Amino acid sequence: MMKSAFNILSAVLVMMSAVSCLVENDMAYPRIIASITAFEVEGQVSVSIDENSRRVDVVLSETADVSNLKVTKFEYTEAATCEDLRAGDIINLSSAKKILLRTYQDYEWTISAIVPVDRYLHCSKQLGEAEFDLAERMVSVQVSDKEDISAIEINDLKLEPDGAVLLGYREGERIVPVNSFPLVLDCSSTRYFVLEYGGEQVEWGLKVSLVTIEPTITLANAWTHKVNVEAMADGEDSPYFQYRLSSAGSWTDCKDVVTDGLTVSAEISGLVPASEYVLRLVDGDVVSEEYVFETESAAQLPNMGFDKWYQTGKTWFPNESADNFIWDSANKGTEILSVFPTTPTSDVYVSGDGKQAASLKSSTAFGLLAAGNMYTGKFKKLAGLGALIDWGVAFDSRPSGLKGYFKYSPAAINKSDEEHKYLIGKTDTCQVQILLTDWNAPFEINTSAGVFVDFDNDPHIIAYGKMETGETVAEYREISIDLEYRDMTRKPKYIVITICASKYGDYFTGGVGSTLLVDEFELLYE
Repeated sequence: MMKSAFNILSAVLVMMSAVSCLVENDMAYPRIIASITAFEVEGQVSVSIDENSRRVDVVLSETADVSNLKVTKFEYTEAATCEDLRAGDIINLSSAKKILLRTYQDYEWTISAIVPVDRYLHCSKQLGEAEFDLAERMVSVQVSDKEDISAIEINDLKLEPDGAVLLGYREGERIVPVNSFPLVLDCSSTRYFVLEYGGEQVEWGLKVSLVTIEPTITLANAWTHKVNVEAMADGEDSPYFQYRLSSAGSWTDCKDVVTDGLTVSAEISGLVPASEYVLRLVDGDVVSEEYVFETESAAQLPNMGFDKWYQTGKTWFPNESADNFIWDSANKGTEILSVFPTTPTSDVYVSGDGKQAASLKSSTAFGLLAAGNMYTGKFKKLAGLGALIDWGVAFDSRPSGLKGYFKYSPAAINKSDEEHKYLIGKTDTCQVQILLTDWNAPFEINTSAGVFVDFDNDPHIIAYGKMETGETVAEYREISIDLEYRDMTRKPKYIVITICASKYGDYFTGGVGSTLLVDEFELLYE
């Protein structure tokens, strides 16, 4: 009996050991998820890859042949394999294509094509955009009831992809050619247009309905001293705007308006900053509802005259105190060597008690160029041979430019990284930049990793301007930088002003001794 029990116990222990080994072996194989990392086809406009849903959506141009697309790039997780597709293949995306990526298990991905077609139809006194029913090939348009529905003016249309030919509109069994626009048609009932696309004829119907247009304010884009306004009206009675301060009793007329179809627009200037106004549209005997808007403040940043400085140890900061921190420099990164490229100076543009300016002098630290610089934001920490820096401070006004004064004494460039060695021996260049952005946080510059703002392509940059010169400026000269707005409606969240004695200082390139003095900066408003 004891021998039997021992045999049973031994068998159990062997089984447990085997299970334990199986568990260990299973855990020894990491789970590798197979993902598509890059995908391109000829003729694509863009592509999006969603790893969560395992989808690739390719946006194609209107003229792309969706059934005959050459795959020019197809990359996926290195440990995975794919037998369904490879770069160079011809792929048909008339319908979604499923492919398998394999590691220790299969991962199904879906590749789809999106072919957006820019369709439009514009009539005189049209309300909003035309609506398109793609299944029925029907266009619906609303126009002002002041129009004669038996003589609707059609200004232009595009109903099929690029390359389609408009053959004309149908009159019974006859197709009447359309040689030019505008085209006047009786739209009391549905009209049909005949087009040829891809060797086939297609027909689109047009339904026009009449609607009553009430005068309505649709936009008041308020700046500091002006507002760009838009409204909707039928335009029959020479509409115009009226405005007043909320605290005022009388209205001021603005009759210098532009009327385009149902849209009435104007720019009203001479307004008071940071003030509430009331706006309305007058169209004959009808007056729109009142629209309230507020102008922006003519905000300035603290210490734009660079008179206030404080020290922590020997390190200078261009602010009144640590509690009101707006400006910073690279001083914190070089203080260990007692090198302070940015310091206050008594060489000022405007003299007086307590008046100071900022002196930015390019020096050396750790054998590299330490450019004299200053910026709105904060030095965070050293990172390798570079630094992490936050660019930008909170700001929500929209200035038209930046004004200030500067002196500059450039040296010959004698320090550089590998990329900028071609500049050795050339005269250094100073730079002042200003940008307004709607980033959700300050931008983290990493000079060691080469992470910088893309001034040309960052979609969050609302406005930008700069000044550069390599000229010696012995006496203070005015800086005047106009801000060029890339978007006239978005409001900024941050402002960045950067000032540098060596333009390529971020790349450790410049002339040791290049010195830039700046004083009395000011944001300008219209």
